[in-house]
Amino acid sequence: MAGNVTEDLARLAHARGWLGRTAFLADGRAWTYAEVFDGAARAARGYRSAGLRRGDRVLLALPDSVEMVWSALGAWQAGLVAVPVNVQMSWEDLTRAVETVEPALAVIDPDTAERLETPGFAPAIKVETLVAGEPDPEFAEGGDAPALAVFTSGTTGAPKLCFFLHRNFVGPPGPPGPSSGGTRTVGLSVSRMYFLGGLHFSVLTTLVTGQTAVLSRTRATPASVLGLIDRHQVTDLFAQPSFLARMLLEPGHAETFGRLREVSSAGEVLSPRLRERLVPILGNRLINNYGATEPGVISMGRPAAYSAPSAVGPALPGRPVRIVDADGRTLPAGRQGELHIYVDFASRGVARGSLGPDQPTDTWWPTGDLASIDDDGVIHVHGRLDDVEVIGGQNVVPGEVERLLESHPRVLEAAVSSVRRPAGDTSLRAYVVTLPESEPADPAEDAALDAELIALARSRLSWYKVPQDVVRLDTLPRNANGKFLRGQLRALGGQFV
Repeated sequence: MAGNVTEDLARLAHARGWLGRTAFLADGRAWTYAEVFDGAARAARGYRSAGLRRGDRVLLALPDSVEMVWSALGAWQAGLVAVPVNVQMSWEDLTRAVETVEPALAVIDPDTAERLETPGFAPAIKVETLVAGEPDPEFAEGGDAPALAVFTSGTTGAPKLCFFLHRNFVGPPGPPGPSSGGTRTVGLSVSRMYFLGGLHFSVLTTLVTGQTAVLSRTRATPASVLGLIDRHQVTDLFAQPSFLARMLLEPGHAETFGRLREVSSAGEVLSPRLRERLVPILGNRLINNYGATEPGVISMGRPAAYSAPSAVGPALPGRPVRIVDADGRTLPAGRQGELHIYVDFASRGVARGSLGPDQPTDTWWPTGDLASIDDDGVIHVHGRLDDVEVIGGQNVVPGEVERLLESHPRVLEAAVSSVRRPAGDTSLRAYVVTLPESEPADPAEDAALDAELIALARSRLSWYKVPQDVVRLDTLPRNANGKFLRGQLRALGGQFV
């Protein structure tokens, strides 16, 4: 696909005979492919009637819904840049997002109208008004024109906008979905459409492969997802590891998982502890996606195929990778260094929408991940280079300590960070989330667990890697897509000294 994305997708559906098929299950009814492209054409008419010009950015402040699909496809049809945003952000974050996007128009629904019709924000239009007119048969030129902008996760700083062009969707930059899709596939993404992975699986994979996607207007909970899987006979699930971990706490999860064809994990690290719990249930049906918004997916692997918990899989075909040291020299197999991937294009985040696309091409892209590649070409990810803590003049990779703590049978999740102590020295602190069923009633048992964890670390790790103390948390700090926010954890340090 190298023209207008929406036009290419509509032609594909027509050529494959999918127009009468169900594309989406949402709001208690089925929506056909024909209805999807009709709604997109009506949205395109609405944008043009509102006076928008090619290249204008449109803020899509909508929940996951067929209206969101219409609004995105219609924006592409009209030559606009669709920018989906998290409608459940705080007022401060939402204000910052609008200031970053600099939109010509915001598309809203009754749930977001009260917040976004505030004076001083971008001009807004209700989605029912946007799609009220007749379908527009015209398609703007695609190719090198920008089509989509999505925010980075913000785990390493303020979220930025990554732009993608129409021609980039020849091979979409997001995760390709749990499977190759197909007309017998019913997919469900826990990741929302304002993230690239969620938009890709819910919309692009659906319209490229002929599958049916289930859309949840309200934010999914583990219990509601299990219900949706059973109700709609979902075959493929796309979710963040932290969400899968919570699903494992729900009654009946094993039976429901047993009916799935594939479960794809993406958006954050699949921890060894979660891997140990999922593989016995899912086996080779569990897929681990590794990548980032800017360069796209780097690797897909089946955890059941690897004994090492750090293994994510080989690089995707046509995506060369290498490990380099601090001086940029390529390292041999088994050595740890920064993972670089050779990209046809990557989307570098920009601080303002008016700065437009920033896409380096045909270059080696540094991932910022500490990794190694074994003799079989399998990528092993050991942590983030910017996560490295310095204790006693020694570098500590938190992931090594965290994996060991999570091996304890009562620990669901663990994280470590450095803490400046009152005496002026720096040491590690462990933060743990225990399994609900193992919560003790006696505080003495809490203290005993803390001692066990420190003793476990002392028995297996060098002295500077051993946490000095343990803090119990209900949950680890994460962003809206489930990614762990180590910066927030470090900020907690001073509260517990």
